[in-house]
Amino acid sequence: MAEMASGTFVLPTWEEDAFDEAPGAVLKRVRNTKDFSGGFAGSSASELLIVQSEGGGAAYVGLERASGDLGGHEGTFVLHHDATSWSGATTAIATIVPGSGTGGLEGLTGRMEIQRHEDGSHTYVLEYELPG
Repeated sequence: MAEMASGTFVLPTWEEDAFDEAPGAVLKRVRNTKDFSGGFAGSSASELLIVQSEGGGAAYVGLERASGDLGGHEGTFVLHHDATSWSGATTAIATIVPGSGTGGLEGLTGRMEIQRHEDGSHTYVLEYELPG
C-alpha cells in the first residue's frame, strides 16, 4: 500500500552554465542542492539540463541523489526528473529510480510531485512504497 510524505524544500545552491544560446531557446546545465523538510527530511544534489524558450516555455531533465529520513527510515535514493512548463507556476514529476535505495530505504519505489509556486517557493508530495 502506498504511503505519502509531503513538505517543502529550499535550494541553497544553484549554479548554471549556458552551453547553447541560439535564437529561440537557451540550453543550460544546472547543478543545485536542496534541503527538504516535512515527511522527508534531508538534502540532495542534482544535475539538470534545462531549456528556456523565448516564447515562455521551459523543460528540464535530470538526476538527483537524496539522503535523509523518510517515515523513520534513513538512507539514500535517486530521482529521475522530467518536466515541461508554460509561463508561471510549474508542476514536475520525479520518479524514484528502481533499485537506487540504500540503507533503510532499500527497495524504495514511487514518485515525487514537485510544485514551484509563483512566489518562488517549492512544495513536494512523495507517494512511495517501502518493502517490509
